[in-house]
Formats: sequence, structure tokens, C-alpha cells
Amino acid sequence: MAKKCINFTEYDVLGFDMDFTLARYKLVPFFNMVYDSICQYLVEEKRYSAEIFHNLHEDKDLIYKGLIVDFDKGNVLKLGHDGVILRATHGSKKLSSSDIDQVYGKERKFPEFEAFISGVRSPFNKWRFFENFFDMPALVAFARIVDSLGKLEPAKERSTYIHTWDDVYAALCDLYSPEQFKANKGKFFPNMKREPSKYIDKVSNDIKNWLMSLRQNNRKIFLLTSSFPDFASFVMEYSFGADWKSYFDLIIYGGRKPRFFTENSPFLQVVNTEIGEDSEQLAENGEYCHGNYTDLMKFLREITHKDDPKVIYFGDNLWADAWPSKFYGQWDTVLVLEEMDAEGYAVSDGTVPGHDDSPSSSGKLVFEHSSLVTMEEMELMVSTFWGSIFIDDISDSRAPQEKLMNTTYGDLISQYADVCVPSIEYLAGVPVDNTFSTFNNQAGNIKGFHPGCPKSLLS
Repeated sequence: MAKKCINFTEYDVLGFDMDFTLARYKLVPFFNMVYDSICQYLVEEKRYSAEIFHNLHEDKDLIYKGLIVDFDKGNVLKLGHDGVILRATHGSKKLSSSDIDQVYGKERKFPEFEAFISGVRSPFNKWRFFENFFDMPALVAFARIVDSLGKLEPAKERSTYIHTWDDVYAALCDLYSPEQFKANKGKFFPNMKREPSKYIDKVSNDIKNWLMSLRQNNRKIFLLTSSFPDFASFVMEYSFGADWKSYFDLIIYGGRKPRFFTENSPFLQVVNTEIGEDSEQLAENGEYCHGNYTDLMKFLREITHKDDPKVIYFGDNLWADAWPSKFYGQWDTVLVLEEMDAEGYAVSDGTVPGHDDSPSSSGKLVFEHSSLVTMEEMELMVSTFWGSIFIDDISDSRAPQEKLMNTTYGDLISQYADVCVPSIEYLAGVPVDNTFSTFNNQAGNIKGFHPGCPKSLLS
């Protein structure tokens, strides 16, 4: 049965993702660096013309969470909760309603929608769901290549753009290959190591104290990140300090989510960021790489002395964090979504002193942004063309008076997240024993947003 509220002190174990959850990045320089690195690889290794790749911000609309790219047709799609295509581009060129009808039929339904919402990855890389900040700039590079191919052969309809994506994907693999960190090769890791202050935020003492409060009364805290030991240690030491490991009872690197929940990879011992042999037994305060859900739960039962420990997991990614944690792990979930902050929200749940959702003197609701989000980040994450990631007025399949989320991304939030917040910093300012209302697993429900609903769901 779905929960109507959650309280963090009622859990035995609390797990955290690292990137864009506990560790916060400065999005504008981060995106620019990633995009420039991808483009440089494509020019140097794949022999694309440098003229294709102009300033990232000229196509900033494509830095947008929750889009699906149809690599077969070269189209970028925003879907409704029922799989109907609401808005689309070919490359970066906006498609009209009649254009969408012509390509996908009058029903305008994405043909792979059922496979997508079942968590199945596309066979042969025919499509991809973009919600990870690490790879979203690659979408822009792909779109620009599609644009350039149209200019070279304006009268010719290409049968597929899959090979174009293959080139862009090769750039991503080169960028984030774990071996590159130690060798100080590639573009991404050397840039991060050279100027960490340009790309990574320091965490506040509030977050550190909040984590320590969560560990009281024998509650256990673990870190489960897909980043490998050396890069994760670098980021955590910069953001938390040299004692960062003291905040956790267990650290798991290279988790390869969502496969962590479905495969049976052994846990490998980690000592001084070096990956060693298989570990036959997990230990408190241990560090490991890879691993799997089954063995983790066995260990959590041992250290909590409970047959069925209550676990909640905090992460920023629906498909890698919230969905597998809920669907396979039966864990409760908190989704950290910076787009809430960029869009603005009405503070209404009583967790922020001196704020409520009462109208201002003008009779309108006041929508707020935290001090964490910059004006540049707001401009980057809020799109005029795509609209809100939560709701879209093109879709009328849910009655407006219901005020439910009607995009695919919004629908997935309501199904696989219990609570959605703009940042861990916000949670650190709330009493640790606060009770939060949840989405209650009701499709499109908006009750799990804290400290209040995003602007688009109230306007």
C-alpha cells in the first residue's frame, strides 16, 4: 500500500547518490565544459567540421530533462503521460503539429513508449531517455550534426541517424572512461582536477550536521554512486572535506545503477581508491566497488539486526535512482530535482519558517527560488519551447481542474518518487523528524513536492 507520508527518523537505513544529490555542481560552467569536450572529440576523432558546433547557449532549449531522442529519425520528443508526442524537433528545428502527424501518425504516439516505461533500454540504441546532467550536452551535439546533415543534403531523407549517435556516444565514453582519471587523460577529468572550484560546490555545515543527525539512534547511512572510487573520492573530498568518509557506514562506488538492482556482480574491495579482489563479506565502514542489491540487503539486515529493514534512497535520476530503488528494491525514494528551483515554487508545507502559500498583496501566489540557483542556471533549465517538465497545456487527456502532472516525466515522478525536493540543502534546514506528504503512487499526483508545488502546477 502506498504511503501517505514519510518521516526520515522512522527508517533503519538511508542511502544517498553522490553526483547532483550530495555533491552539487555549478551547472553553467559544467555544461559548457562537457559540451566543448564532446565537440572537440567529434572534430578531432570523428572528423566533423568545427563549424557545426557553435555556442551551447544558442540551443539551450535542448538542455532539458525528460526528453526522448529518436535516433532512427533524428527527432527529439517530449511525451505526455500516455506516450503521445506533445512537442518535437528534428535536430534543433522545431516541428509543427502537422509535421509530427506526418512522421508518427495521427495518434502521435511514440512507438516504443511501452518498452520505455517498463524500464527497457532501447535495442540497438534506437532511442534514449535524457535526464542525466552528465550526458545532456551530448543531445545538443547530436542535434547540431542532424542540422548540418540537412543542410548538406536538403532534399534527401536519411533512413536513420543511429550512426550519428554512435559517434556522439563514443565521445561520451571517451569523456567518462574511468581509466582517464588516473591517467589524467581526456577532457573531463583533467578539467575537473585542474579547477574543482569552477565546477563543484562546497557543501554547507547544515548538510554535514543533518547527515550526523540522521545517524543517531543506530540509523545507518550508505553512499551508493555510479562514479568510480578515484573520481568519487576527489569530488567528495573537495565538497565535504578530508573527513568525508566519516559520514557513512558503507561506501559503494561504481554501482552501475540501475543494473545494481538486477544483476549479481560481486562487491570488490577498495583500498585507497584502488579496486581489489572480490569481497566475501561486507563490513561496516568498508569501501567497495560494483556489487548488487541482494548482497547489500543481506548486509543491511545484519547491521540493523532486523529481518526487513526500512530503507529510503535519495537521488537525482528517475531511471537510475528512483525507479530501480522503488520497483526492484521496494525502497522509499526522495528525488532531488534542481528544475524545481529553476522554475520556482510556492512555499506551502510549513517547513520554511515565515513562508506560506498565501497570496501576496497583489492577490497572486509568490513563487520563490533558493539562493543556490543562479539566474544563468534558471535561464538554462527553463525552456520557452518545451515548457514545464511537469505539465503541458497541449495535453488535454487529464482534466485541467484535477491539476495533475500530465507529462511522461511528471507521471514517472508521481509513480517512483515518494517525495521530490529542489536540493539536499533544503532538507538540511528542516527538522530531521519532520513528516512529509508523498505522491502516494497516484498517477500525476502533486502532493509530494516540498517545500511546495512548482510554479507550473499552480499557475
